[in-house]
Amino acid sequence: MNYLAHAFLAREEGEIFRLGNLMADHIKGPVEKALDFLPQDYPEQLAEELIAGIRYHRHIDHTVDHSPFIAELRDKFSGEYRRYAGIVLDMAWDHHLARSWSAYSGQSLSAFAENQYQLLIHYRDLQPDSMQQMVHYMVKNDWLVSYTKAEHIRKSLAGMSQRMRRKNKLAEAFVEIPRLESDLSQKLPLLMDKLLRQALRNPG
Repeated sequence: MNYLAHAFLAREEGEIFRLGNLMADHIKGPVEKALDFLPQDYPEQLAEELIAGIRYHRHIDHTVDHSPFIAELRDKFSGEYRRYAGIVLDMAWDHHLARSWSAYSGQSLSAFAENQYQLLIHYRDLQPDSMQQMVHYMVKNDWLVSYTKAEHIRKSLAGMSQRMRRKNKLAEAFVEIPRLESDLSQKLPLLMDKLLRQALRNPG
């Protein structure tokens, strides 16, 4: 899943936990050894909350990646695009959630997005450089709300395609989202409901 779904699933936790949750894709390897970008005088409790948020994000990704729902969707991708199924489904997930937002939350999507942007802006100094750059574009282009638009999803995939070193068909793989619309609309809500029923913090 992508930023919107991850933010939504962690919405009831504290600010630093939610920051860590959104930070996870920018942290590689063992979490405890990857926070050297933090100020030297940061409180130990802050680091613990960041780590908890990162681990939660990874726990959700692991659960999703090993879900039979996702396996079924991957198998339905045409052969030439199957290698990109993980990336495309991440974007499709946020596209579904954004368009179906009122079914999951009583708060408007724009208000929820603004809260996430303010959190990220406020704690800018606690983010690695790669995340700071990403947050700038996220806020400027209102990513979380723009997930409602299929054109934004298409452009996002095209942008990722251009940043890849090797020639690829990621941009063209967008065609799988409308083609699998019926399956996506049935399976993604089921998986979201499963995740919402789980305990928020991963006991592992």
